[in-house]
Amino acid sequence: MTNQQIGIPDKVRGVAAEKGYTQERTALIIGISRTQLVQRYAGRTAFKADEILKLAVEMRVPVERFFPSETDLHESAPVELAVAS
Repeated sequence: MTNQQIGIPDKVRGVAAEKGYTQERTALIIGISRTQLVQRYAGRTAFKADEILKLAVEMRVPVERFFPSETDLHESAPVELAVAS
């Protein structure tokens, strides 16, 4: 994703989709309602560290999968424009 920040909600949503997890199932794993999960996906509420850990264990993926990679960070960096003087 160019010119957009790829955050934890995007990563969680992507891994959940890849593994075939519904919003209901994902919410159940971390002990919240589906409505609360939607708030996290929208970035209005942050995922807690223990929630990310529970998802990693249940989905059998490294916890790092839920965090932006170095490539993601470089691609989402703002572009600086040179101004002629």
